[in-house]
Parts: sequence; C-alpha cells; structure tokens
Amino acid sequence: MVLLTMRWLWCSTLVILMASLAGPAVADDAVRAEVVDTEVRVAADWVHVDIQLRNLIDMRTASTIDSGLSGVCVYEVSLFGNSEEPVGRRVWTLSLEHDLWEDRYYVRGDQVDHDLPSLAAMDSLCSQVDNLRLLPASRLDPEVEYRLTVSVEVLPLASVDQDRLSQYVSRRGGGTREELDLDLGSIFGRLLGGGRAGRTSVSYTSPPIRPRSMGWSP
Repeated sequence: MVLLTMRWLWCSTLVILMASLAGPAVADDAVRAEVVDTEVRVAADWVHVDIQLRNLIDMRTASTIDSGLSGVCVYEVSLFGNSEEPVGRRVWTLSLEHDLWEDRYYVRGDQVDHDLPSLAAMDSLCSQVDNLRLLPASRLDPEVEYRLTVSVEVLPLASVDQDRLSQYVSRRGGGTREELDLDLGSIFGRLLGGGRAGRTSVSYTSPPIRPRSMGWSP
C-alpha cells in the first residue's frame, strides 16, 4: 500500500510539473507583477527601504510549487546618485517550498525561515520588504538627487540551480545590473530553454529623491 501511494504521488507530481512548464504564463495586465509602493528614509544613521509588491507568484510558478518542487525569488535593491555605480546595493534570494505531506509552505533564506498555511500567504510575504537597511546615511550627498531601483525575479528552480544562484549572490560585491541579469539568464535559460520564459520579472525605478525628503540632513 505504501509503495502504491508513493508511485501515485510521484506520478501526480510529474503530471503537474509538465503541465506547469507547458502552460502559458499569466500575461493579463490585471495580474501583472509590479511594485506598488516604496519608501526611502533615514533612521539611526542608516538609509532604510520599504517596498510593497503584488502578484509575484504567477500561475506557472504556483502550480510548480504546489506540485512539491521549489521556486526561487531573487531581489536586488540599489540606490543610485550621479554615478553609474550604486552608492548602496542589497541582493538576496528566498527559496519557496511546499511540503506535500504536511501541506505547509516555506519561505527560506539568510536568517529567514517562515512556515505558512497557503500559497497566498507565501505570495504576500514575498511581496513585502520591510525596513531593509541599505547603506550608511553618511554616504549621502545633500546636493545629489538619488533614484531607487528594485528588481525581482521569480521562477521555479531546481536545487542545483538554487545552489549556483546562492553562491553567486553571496560572492557578489559589485558589478552591474546587466552582469546579474546575464548570470540569471544563463541559469534560467538552461532550465527552460530560453531567456525569460516562465520567469516573473519586476523592474522599477523611482522618481528623483533628495536626502532631505528621506529625513536626513548633514
């Protein structure tokens, strides 16, 4: 009986996975992933950022996670001044998992381990970035206008690719957005056979921000 149950589970998982990879990604503008709101502020001598997104986990990724396979969410948040190089940048990943036996959802990352009851709760958690400490306020120039950029990529991803991606993010200390996108494109392209296929991408650039509007003055 146990053997039959295991075979049924694996067959069901494979069927769901094939359907998720073959089916079209959500393209309706009404459910497109996007940045809803951002706030940049100075507190305790650091620049902090709050970000609210929505619709991060599309139908393809949702069905893959529900099948028991994992997904990954990659975040990059940067603050740019007059230079092409950011004055501050944070890059991190979250692993998205579903325990089929317990029917629980997990979001895991560096110092992050959440146990959630539903896929909707997972999407809500991944869509909220609170109190992100981006850079020391001492790096700000009161005469410069800054722009906040937010990039988020969400994709069902095999464990070997998650390991490669985590190693890349952990050693990433500089470089450009194009270099990160090139590396992500290599990983995702190898998995799905094409650049951005099956991949939810969010890209946002804020209007100009003066340090005084962040609550900071020298």
